[in-house]
Amino acid sequence: MPQFEQLDTFASQIFWLIVTFSVLYIILSRMVLPRIGTVVTTRQKKIDDDLGRAESLKQKAATVQEAYEESLAKAAEDARAVHRQAAEEIAAKSEKAHAKLGASLADDAKQADDRIAESKTATLEELQAGAVEVVQAATERLIGVSVDESAARAALETAGGSK
Repeated sequence: MPQFEQLDTFASQIFWLIVTFSVLYIILSRMVLPRIGTVVTTRQKKIDDDLGRAESLKQKAATVQEAYEESLAKAAEDARAVHRQAAEEIAAKSEKAHAKLGASLADDAKQADDRIAESKTATLEELQAGAVEVVQAATERLIGVSVDESAARAALETAGGSK
């Protein structure tokens, strides 16, 4: 190294080294480092504020979520109540319709029974009238006696052909 060979300039190089580092130290410590410190402090403060705001928003979000879950649970309960009420109304309507249909069917069955009874009575009367005619005709043919309708009817009733 050539600087070690020049011992007469060694002291001045040391002097200028000390002056240069001192000036550089003074410039850095008085101007640059305070600015860097201010920037670091400002950034740290902003980070802390952002973290605080994030925590606050997190708490608000948790509160909102709890309110949402409560309203969702309430809505589900209301829906169940509406469903229950609708089912009860449908059951009541169905029961009324069933009762009405039962009454209608009972009325129709009674009317059908009445018509059957009327038809049975009419048919029996027609059969009895036909039997009376058969008795009159058979009596006239077999024994040659003409029998009136009331006597033929009485003979039928006596023989067991009554209503």
